[in-house]
Amino acid sequence: MTEKLRSEVSKLFKDDKVDVVIGYEKTWNGTATAPCFVRNEEEISKLIWNDHCIYNLANYLTELKGKIGIVAKGCDVKSFVGLLQEKQISRESIVIIGMECEGQKNEADQDIFDKCKSCEVQIPKLYDILIKTANSKAPEAETEANPYAAVEELEKRSLQERWGYWEKQFEKCIKCYACREVCPMCYCPECITERNMPQWILPSSSPKGNITWNIVRAFHLAGRCADCGECERVCPMGIPLRELNKKMEKEMKALFGYEAGLDPESKTPLTDYKIEDPEECIR
Repeated sequence: MTEKLRSEVSKLFKDDKVDVVIGYEKTWNGTATAPCFVRNEEEISKLIWNDHCIYNLANYLTELKGKIGIVAKGCDVKSFVGLLQEKQISRESIVIIGMECEGQKNEADQDIFDKCKSCEVQIPKLYDILIKTANSKAPEAETEANPYAAVEELEKRSLQERWGYWEKQFEKCIKCYACREVCPMCYCPECITERNMPQWILPSSSPKGNITWNIVRAFHLAGRCADCGECERVCPMGIPLRELNKKMEKEMKALFGYEAGLDPESKTPLTDYKIEDPEECIR
């Protein structure tokens, strides 16, 4: 797939369709990868594709200008769709190089990430160029893993037990905001945590501030989270942030029949109104 990727990127530069291509390159240890920016044909040789291309490169799209090519997994493309829905990027200025993905692995133990075990977008839903694996799966390949298994286990507990569980998790938060920085959907020029007139959230680590920050962020991602899992991966304290986001995703499906990142022409549930929407929360 790497050679095919390099070949397609070469064509893009020759046809003057891109000014830069965002992709992956090997790091010093030869296994892990890092984001890279290819700006001419001479740099194409550093592009690679393997099962350690973890990062969601959509995070760079709101910062770069010009004609952008981007290497993308299915979950990354879901983030592109969210940014398109919210008018943060222009479809005409982006060339999506979709990569069929059979799952990404943790560099430390070589285990496949949990998010990949239940992934339903091994082949991206939106792309300009598609590069498939040698043993390509069917476009509608299904997974046997239950994406909400952890959420449903927690839902079996009492309200007090669930609250206690999250209190214990949020106690670990050191307010480093790594989750915010790595998230493509956290693009506000000024985050609510940085406002002090009025001050909604205490900026430093504290029980009250930690709970407020994590719950507010989960609500801000409701109907928008692409389930790329980057927030949980970069959290230095091991807080199961994806579990919280999956709960919100599950509720969006149940209440509104909506899944984020699939249709750039649709509106997210919390930015739209339909006469049949449930209204129990305001009765």
